[in-house]
Amino acid sequence: MINNPIIDTLHRAWGLVVKEILQLSRDKLLLAFLVVAPLLELLLMGGLTGEGVQNLPLAVVDLDRSRASRELITRLDQTDELVLKTYEDSVERARELMQSGEIAAIVVLPPGYGERLTDPRQGAEVQLIADGSSSVVSTVAISTVETQAAEIVRDLTARHVLASAGPVELRFVARFNAVLDGQPHSITMMLGLIVYQVTLVVAAQSFTREREQGTLEQLRVTPLRRLELIAGKATPVLLVGLVNCALMIGVVALWFDIPVRGSLLLLLLLTLPFVLVQIGWGTLISLISRTQQQAMLFVFSLAMLEVACSGFMVPASSMPVAMRVLSQVSSVQHYIVIVRGVMLRGAGVGSLWVPALALSGIAVAVLSLAWLRLRAGLDSDSLRRRLRALWRARALDRAQGRRRAKPARTRRPAASSPLARALAPVPVSERPSRTTASRRTRPGS
Repeated sequence: MINNPIIDTLHRAWGLVVKEILQLSRDKLLLAFLVVAPLLELLLMGGLTGEGVQNLPLAVVDLDRSRASRELITRLDQTDELVLKTYEDSVERARELMQSGEIAAIVVLPPGYGERLTDPRQGAEVQLIADGSSSVVSTVAISTVETQAAEIVRDLTARHVLASAGPVELRFVARFNAVLDGQPHSITMMLGLIVYQVTLVVAAQSFTREREQGTLEQLRVTPLRRLELIAGKATPVLLVGLVNCALMIGVVALWFDIPVRGSLLLLLLLTLPFVLVQIGWGTLISLISRTQQQAMLFVFSLAMLEVACSGFMVPASSMPVAMRVLSQVSSVQHYIVIVRGVMLRGAGVGSLWVPALALSGIAVAVLSLAWLRLRAGLDSDSLRRRLRALWRARALDRAQGRRRAKPARTRRPAASSPLARALAPVPVSERPSRTTASRRTRPGS
């Protein structure tokens, strides 16, 4: 048979293809990641972008208190984009709520709004104050209020009621970002995500690197306690996260010319629990992963879920219900609120105590899980072995408990009459042995 070099090349390449497919099919984790991760990413991103920006919290300062002002407030509350959260008596109080991040827009209806609305010689005026730290939120709030004001004018004209010649005059004020520049919104988001990724990746390689390099056994025989071990592994990662955050803040302020209106020390202090959360997640991932490749797969999956729930594309209030619940336990979402509050709005501790408390609670919970997993052992499958042994021990305890609870066999009560006693079977313990019976029946005994 004549050898064809092309066929030989294809045959050897095909053998390598088969080998790679078999090797991929044996790695169950990688195979599940390749199938589930793209579907999960598509579902998360599609769910976020499908409905747009909705449910923006709105505060109303109604200084007119007329029927016309109540009609405009009702129309705004019935839209998908805005939801009425509070009535305030003063603009100053509403501004404080906006600085703390509790509301996204303020509608101010001045005295005499209802009278000017039906007076052709005057124009009705509505003031809108939007949170300029998010250009997307400000744009949606402006278009929604403008649309509802124009519909009110059209309805008045259709009912043949005298109205002002033009539409309702809308005076717009964007706080913290007068020109509605989108750069501060995106840059502060990227700052939080960069600190998150760097800290999580470094923490996720701590124990897997020891396991791949073969130094895990040396680490196991050292006289380090579990608390000393986790503290020694976490301290360098903590320093890396804080230094990285400080460098990013410097670049944002000097290169991109985005001012830090709040306290830089407060921002660094509130970065501490955020970095601790990533240390906890990274330690967990490092302990359950056999290789650094598996650790990176876990990091990518966790980062995809965190970014989707962080408000990167739409605010948390505009997410579906399930993702809105997940965003409450997302450390990235709370940290971005803190970064924007301190850098763009100049907020203090009194305005940011809610996300700060949430971050601290998440840090305690995740570090506790990492501590419990570390107590189970340094091997990647030590937790599975311990759970299996615990399940077997409990199954054995239940079996022994059933044996103890099984009632003992009781003897039959003695018969009352001689006939019954004669017919009753003789217990085994009272029956004579064969030797004794043979001696009794032996002749001449």
